Amino acid sequence: MLKLGSLAHSQLDIPEIQRRGLVILASESKDFRLLAHLLRTLQHAGDPLLALRLLALYVEHYWTVAAPQNAAHKQRFATQVLKRFETGVESFAETARTAQRDSLLAELAKLAQRWQEQNIPALAQAVDDLSSQYRRAFRGAAPVPPAAGPSTPPAPVSATPSAPVSPSAPAATTAPPVDIDSHDDKAWRDTLLKVAAILCERQPDSPQGYRLRRHALWQAITSVPQAESDGRTPLAAVPADMTADYQARLNNADLALWQQVEKSLLLAPYWLDGHYLSAQAAQRLGYTSAAEAIRDEVVRFLARLPQLATLLFNDRTPFISEQTKQWLAASPGSQTAPMVRTSEDTEAVRQCFSEQGLEATLRYLETLPEGDPRDRFHRQYLGAQLLEEAGMAQLAQQQYRMLFKAGLRMTLAEWEPSLLEQLENKLTAEQ
Repeated sequence: MLKLGSLAHSQLDIPEIQRRGLVILASESKDFRLLAHLLRTLQHAGDPLLALRLLALYVEHYWTVAAPQNAAHKQRFATQVLKRFETGVESFAETARTAQRDSLLAELAKLAQRWQEQNIPALAQAVDDLSSQYRRAFRGAAPVPPAAGPSTPPAPVSATPSAPVSPSAPAATTAPPVDIDSHDDKAWRDTLLKVAAILCERQPDSPQGYRLRRHALWQAITSVPQAESDGRTPLAAVPADMTADYQARLNNADLALWQQVEKSLLLAPYWLDGHYLSAQAAQRLGYTSAAEAIRDEVVRFLARLPQLATLLFNDRTPFISEQTKQWLAASPGSQTAPMVRTSEDTEAVRQCFSEQGLEATLRYLETLPEGDPRDRFHRQYLGAQLLEEAGMAQLAQQQYRMLFKAGLRMTLAEWEPSLLEQLENKLTAEQ
């Protein structure tokens, strides 16, 4: 390996080195240092996509159990591996096709998510930084067009989410076969996502595929991520430059952009703003029913886990932006609008909770103007949420139960009497 990239590089049999490295990894050792050597041969050969795929799979399956056991040493080696990708960014941008670019960014997002799940935010951030470098390079270099010739037969329509769909591409006459695998949650999720991908590709105007995709994405999520008292979680936000790129392209949205957004959503289940982006793309393409279905599924998800509306990523970016909250609140029959709207009072309460703790916050809540029954109900609900976030789960559950029973008994006149007074005044004025 010392000869790699040196004057003696030509003496090396790289394919044989790679073969032997794979054999050792498969049968003798999963040592990360061995993988680093194998990745170096791929990086030097200008194949960062394959190297990232291999690295992401390794981190998913072996990172926590493989040598070296010293976590600091292993993270240092990983940082070195990531730094080596930087030297090939420009050359890959100049020679890669659009599909290869999309695949590489997807692998980077997957890798960042894996390290984030294992509570290694420094490596996750390093991957996000590398992804930003690739994106900047892609913006500065046009993608290489796919090779085509008169003798080349038309490529079959792919059923995978990574394949871009052309608006003019005809629908396939038969659906590709899908193996039904339900032996565990992950296998079942993958099966559902494959079916959803086929539905979305063959019928982009139909809402079924987008509903199924979100069901697969969220079905196994039964609780909110662990958070600090201020709502901050250890999860990394989606790279800001990627979001900005998607938003900049919305005015000229096409199916390729829509697919890229949908693919990004699969790698970040709590990136709820991304669903608003997807719905906007669908709306601009004229697929109104699909856009409404996307919003409806997000509303259902938040109805099941309303606390998500109060959480933040580790850089304090909210899970749901104000624009997304307004979009959700406009949903016909939305049951989560009260959960996602904010006010100056709520923000002040949150700030007090973050800075002074639970006891001071509960005292502050008592000092607020009484307001109508609706305001009091929301304030009590916020107080119960703070109890839960402070670790008093049993007491919070009692509050939730009390509020639920009270809500069932409450009439509109009791909920918001000022609204009925306004209606009565309107009727009186007409007489």
